[in-house]
Amino acid sequence: MALSSADRKAFLEGPVARFISDRLAPIADEIDEKGEFPLALYREIAELGALGLCCPEEYGGFDDGAVTMVQLLQAIAAESVSFAVSIANCSDCAAPILAKGSEAQKREYVPQIISGEIVPAFCLSEPSGGSDVAAIRTKAVRDGDEYVITGRKMWITSATVADLFVVFAKTDFTAGHRGISAFLVPRNTPGLEVGKAEELLGTRASPTAEVSFSGVRVPASALLGQEGEGFKLAMSTLDESRIQIAAVALGAANKSIEIAVNYARERIQFGKPIIEHQGLGFLLSELLIELACAQEVVAKSVELLESGDLEKCSVYAAIAKVKCSDLSMRAAIDAAQVLGGYGLTKSYPIERLIRDSKALQIFEGTNEIQKWLIARDLQKRGLNLASPISND
Repeated sequence: MALSSADRKAFLEGPVARFISDRLAPIADEIDEKGEFPLALYREIAELGALGLCCPEEYGGFDDGAVTMVQLLQAIAAESVSFAVSIANCSDCAAPILAKGSEAQKREYVPQIISGEIVPAFCLSEPSGGSDVAAIRTKAVRDGDEYVITGRKMWITSATVADLFVVFAKTDFTAGHRGISAFLVPRNTPGLEVGKAEELLGTRASPTAEVSFSGVRVPASALLGQEGEGFKLAMSTLDESRIQIAAVALGAANKSIEIAVNYARERIQFGKPIIEHQGLGFLLSELLIELACAQEVVAKSVELLESGDLEKCSVYAAIAKVKCSDLSMRAAIDAAQVLGGYGLTKSYPIERLIRDSKALQIFEGTNEIQKWLIARDLQKRGLNLASPISND
């Protein structure tokens, strides 16, 4: 049952806010420095129901849609972009199972994902095919009642701690993108190997690694949906994940702007707070304008997603991802400038926000790829923006 506005407010301002302030914020710097995935915290937030917001009640979720999840990710990202990315990744993995999984697959895996008992990973990107999904080379060959999966996946979020992998592979190399299928592969399957976590510039507490498949045998029942449905499944999942990354970026941008504004109101130079000097005052005003616009783009993309207008949602998801991640990067850089020397230290989280924000411009398809998707839609349909005002 979807949360009412009052219930959503109580959930976010009650248990979620306490979790963030009491449990996450105190260790945000530590998990970044150590590059550690906070599994205990992950399971704690799962106990609050945060991992099941978009999942049906019959599998243990709230069936609440995307609104609460977007607000949750913004709140978490303000303290730890890494942790917010890990939460978003969980949703990315549950979505394909809910969309195309058999009833047996849903009942086996979704409750465990929601409870935090297992950590999932979304295996799409490869050395030869990241944003160009149709170029993936991992193959899955039918052999009697099994499929044999062979190939490599790169940049897989949560790979080093994952228990279940949602794997996209070619079942028909002659059919282009229509030959891609999706499979559920448990970590303990022979032939599946996870590499060492990459040492990334940012999002260090959200591990990323290579996953290789060397003749990995899975039963035919591991297939999600039918053969050839993997590409559409990946694309629909990426639309949702781009909205979620946009929400993460909004949270990060809001934090950077908040820090800069608070500092500028307190820092006195030439006899007055530096926010009263026009140069900095205008800079901060511009950031607020951009933040307000970004919030509206995310809200519109969520509205389109929940209305079922998936074609338009796909464009708005790309717009939201570009707008919010670019703002997150700009806000962090500008905040460092406002703070002066303090912006270069770890006295404030700005240096971490700079590093994390760079990742958000790359995750879920680079911003250049998002612009290409938007341009392709312009060529196909012309200027066809969604109405800025809901008819409801």
